[in-house]
Amino acid sequence: MNTIVWFLVVTLSAVLPVLMPATAQAHPHGWVDYQVTVEFDDHQRATALKQVWVLDPMYSLTLLEELSREEHITMGQAMDKLGSDITANLERQHYLTHVYQGGRELAVGPITAYATTLRGKRVQYTFTLPLKTPVKVDHQPLRWKVYDDTYYIEFLYDKKAKAPITLTNPPEGCSTTIAHATAAPGLVEELSAIDINGEAPAGIGQRLADTGILECPGA
Repeated sequence: MNTIVWFLVVTLSAVLPVLMPATAQAHPHGWVDYQVTVEFDDHQRATALKQVWVLDPMYSLTLLEELSREEHITMGQAMDKLGSDITANLERQHYLTHVYQGGRELAVGPITAYATTLRGKRVQYTFTLPLKTPVKVDHQPLRWKVYDDTYYIEFLYDKKAKAPITLTNPPEGCSTTIAHATAAPGLVEELSAIDINGEAPAGIGQRLADTGILECPGA
C-alpha cells in the first residue's frame, strides 16, 4: 500500500489538507456520517454496537483514485483490502468509539465483522464492535461517543438515515436519544484559526462529540 493510502487508513484524515483549498484548511478537515445499531442477545443484554460510516465525498474520491491505481487486483479486492487495513488500524485508536455505563468506560473490541462498500460515490465502512462483557441496560443507561480526538475528522450522525440509532432484538420499551454537543463560546473561532500544521486543543474531539443514549425500563 502506498504512503497516501497508508496514512488515510491509519488516521482517517491525513490526505485531506493536501487537497483542500486554503480557505478550508481549518479544523475539522473532513467528516464522516454515521449510524449506530445496538445489538442485544437473548438474555436482553446489550452486546455490540454495529456502525456504518460514510466518508465525505472528497475523502471518498481520494481513496477511490488511489485504489484504482492498485495493480493486478479488481476494485472489489482493493476495497476488501482497504477494509482489512482500516479494521487493523482502528484497533490502535480504540476504534474511535467510547462506551459508558454508570460513570465507567466499558471495554470493547475486537471488531467481529466488517465490510467496505460504495454508497453512490462515497466509501462506506460497516463494522460490528462488541462489548467485551454484555451488559443489562434496565437500571443504568448506556452512552457512547464516536470521535477523532484531534477533531481532524468530524463524526456526525447521518441526517439522511431514517433512524441514526436503531436497536436489534431489544427488550420491550427501550428508547434512544442523541445529546448534541455544544461548543463553548469562542471555540469554533479558535478551531477555524488553526491551519493544517496546527494542533487542536487536547481532548477537543471528545468535547465536541454527540452522545448516543440508550435507556430501557427497569425490571
